Amino acid sequence: MTMMEIIKTPDIGNLSMQKIDFFFDFLSPYSYFAWKNHLKVLGDKYEINYRPVLMGKLFSHWDIKGPGEIAPKRYTMLKSCFRYAAKNDIPFTPPAKHPFNPLYCLRLATKECSGDDQFKVIDALWDLIWGQGKEGDNPEEIETTLNAANLDAKALMDQAFGKEAKLAVKRNTKDALEIGLFGVPSFVVEKEFFWGNDALKDLKTFVETGDSFDEELFKQRTNDIVW
Repeated sequence: MTMMEIIKTPDIGNLSMQKIDFFFDFLSPYSYFAWKNHLKVLGDKYEINYRPVLMGKLFSHWDIKGPGEIAPKRYTMLKSCFRYAAKNDIPFTPPAKHPFNPLYCLRLATKECSGDDQFKVIDALWDLIWGQGKEGDNPEEIETTLNAANLDAKALMDQAFGKEAKLAVKRNTKDALEIGLFGVPSFVVEKEFFWGNDALKDLKTFVETGDSFDEELFKQRTNDIVW
């Protein structure tokens, strides 16, 4: 896929039906911030598909080292997260154990597992991990959190081990790689993708009015980029 194929002006004539895919992993604090911010920025006029993925698979595919593997980067990024959370009044308590195995939470967060309760499940899991700093791979903590959110924890946790939930995480990750995603949070609308919590406003501008930069010059400078 070339950058030429990626650039596309959105159909702004039917905003109410505009679909946005939100790719995330519970390992990512920036995905947590994006979760807290996305509805504030985008409102409720878009159809948002929540798609949990394995961030580690994205990193390994593109041969990227995770932030936690580079000591000064981990230190700097975590301090930046503390500053951002404090400035924006977002509860932020990083889990003491990180990285943890996110697979259980990712499966719970799929539409295939949680159905109509998907938003509530994801919200509860974000609060557990980055709001309260609890273990994201501890079944007892997860069950307690889901029950506290008035969800059927036992049924959800049973469904998380089902074939549909397992395949959904794999499919989401596969789709993310085919699009060219290399990290989370990422938002995809049509063939355009936006990476990072700080890209939310650009996403909103794009779906409402399209880009305003010199697209022809951008194409010239990126026509050698393929994947």
